[in-house]
Amino acid sequence: MFLILIQFVLYFSMPLQENWSLYYENEQVKIQYTSSICGSKKHDLSFEYYLIRIINKADETLVINFHKGIQENDNEEHKVVFVLKPNEVRTGSCDYDSIDLKMFRQENPKKSSKSPEIFSLSNISLVEVY
Repeated sequence: MFLILIQFVLYFSMPLQENWSLYYENEQVKIQYTSSICGSKKHDLSFEYYLIRIINKADETLVINFHKGIQENDNEEHKVVFVLKPNEVRTGSCDYDSIDLKMFRQENPKKSSKSPEIFSLSNISLVEVY
């Protein structure tokens, strides 16, 4: 019963959109993104984020390293580094996670007249861990 409850919660905590766009792919990883509205319906406050999904296609453990947006190498604020086990998939969500696989797109998307931020990652590097 407990497992069914956990699966139910995980299913409904995922973004409703499953329209993942391919951003980067090589023989080791696939990086995809989609957009999702996150926020408080009660306070009529919402933000649209790009959620990032990274798939390790290799049979080796990889250290994934990139910057969210167009960044210089020395900018640590938007840098993401984490370990991905063989064939593991990591997916961003609206919830807090120490590995922040989401990027701001726009505020109050239904009310905003500003154009949204464009999805971009920079300085993507992969290191095999033996």
